[in-house]
Amino acid sequence: MSSQLASLKVLVADDHFLIRQFVRNTLQEAKVTNVQTAADGNEAIDLVQKAYDASQPYDVVFLDWNMPTISGLEVLSYFRAKPEYATTAFVMLTAESEQQNIMKAIKAGATSYIIKPVSPGDLSKKLIEIHEWIKRKRQSSQTVGNTP
Repeated sequence: MSSQLASLKVLVADDHFLIRQFVRNTLQEAKVTNVQTAADGNEAIDLVQKAYDASQPYDVVFLDWNMPTISGLEVLSYFRAKPEYATTAFVMLTAESEQQNIMKAIKAGATSYIIKPVSPGDLSKKLIEIHEWIKRKRQSSQTVGNTP
């Protein structure tokens, strides 16, 4: 599994430097080598669009809810409105733990929701689940694309 995780391209968008470093380090320990970071919602949108335009889209985007300029929920909604990002996993990684916020994010199209603080072990387990989601989405989109 770690060899499959190694191929993932991941963006971590969080306004707290230590959180970005923690997630990057945890992902690298899980053998994910292509991890980039963004400090706010505008930067996240810019990086995701540039990666897609360069035909090197992100597989997973971790989003903090509360970021300057544009919230993680707004970033999520922005990309979920675009069909070309249907197979990108958008994961809320946030301290927002109220059930209504979790439901709001899921309704907006979040692939998963992780409440901070999170342990490295739990983050690694979630990453495996997210990777499985990506594989299923890509298989179903290829099947739909091949239908005459």
